Amino acid sequence: MTAAHPIVLGDNTVYLVETDGSRVLVDTGPDFRGSAELLLDALGGKMPEVVIATHGHLDHAGLGRWWQERGVPVGLQRADWPLARGEAPDDEEFAALERFAMASGAPSDVAAEAVAAIRARRAWNASARAGTGYPPPGRDRRWPSGLRYLPFTPSAELADVQVPGIELLHLPGHTPGNAVAWLPSEGWLFAGDQLLPGITPTPALQGHHGTEAPDWRFRSFPKFLAALQALRRLQPARCFPGHGEPFGDVGAVIDANLSQAEQRLERALGTLKLRGPLTLYALAHELYPRAVRRRFWQIAATVQGLLDVLEARGLVFEDGGRWCVGQAAARPAS
Repeated sequence: MTAAHPIVLGDNTVYLVETDGSRVLVDTGPDFRGSAELLLDALGGKMPEVVIATHGHLDHAGLGRWWQERGVPVGLQRADWPLARGEAPDDEEFAALERFAMASGAPSDVAAEAVAAIRARRAWNASARAGTGYPPPGRDRRWPSGLRYLPFTPSAELADVQVPGIELLHLPGHTPGNAVAWLPSEGWLFAGDQLLPGITPTPALQGHHGTEAPDWRFRSFPKFLAALQALRRLQPARCFPGHGEPFGDVGAVIDANLSQAEQRLERALGTLKLRGPLTLYALAHELYPRAVRRRFWQIAATVQGLLDVLEARGLVFEDGGRWCVGQAAARPAS
């Protein structure tokens, strides 16, 4: 008998999976004030045998240390261990993000605001990991309090976690170590942040955290789309996302995500053909004129992700801070 029990923790949903006599928790749960007590109550005091974190973000792995202190091992794909240990993002990555904003072609006041936001995020990151209490809830009130993320070293690499009937698939993209849990006997997909109902997530600008890359930045969006294609081939019957409720017709949701991505890629490429060469900020302003100043980092991550995919397809290249149509080998002599 196989069963999946959703446990809602603020904006997150974790899942107790019972299969072949094993009790497995998918995602640790976020560490907000009272979340551990909610978990224990939902579990009836009976601990799972292992906890699987789909990736290293604080709302999916934030209670990792708490579980380990209670003798429950926590598995996480090794590429995300730097996030769990508090080694990433580090000072070098924060500095690289500041340089990214300054080199984006944004007006000086927008770039300055973006840099200030990164410095505030750096301070918040240090506070979240200090364990000195819970910060106040954010403006969106997604959780009853702000989140903590106490550093921990995962108990095992996901490849070494053995659970009968469950396959743990490394699908980098959302993060370098992003993974999903797959129950082929049921057609159940535990997707974390890889597939969310009603949302087409765009991976953030982030470091590669030791994985192979040409510079500090992990090219997340090309891998994210490849991960969606891989999930499509599995033909899941039901998806259990890390936010929101489980849903069926999974193939249609995947196809909608892929279709929206292709529409955005076509629009970005068409804009470069018509208006280029353009800086990242100029392209962002063409695509999202009413949002890019107010939500610089979200829009910059979206547009950079599109450029990464187009570059990987050999359709655009960067030259002196501007993005051009064509292949890098076709650059005119200067």
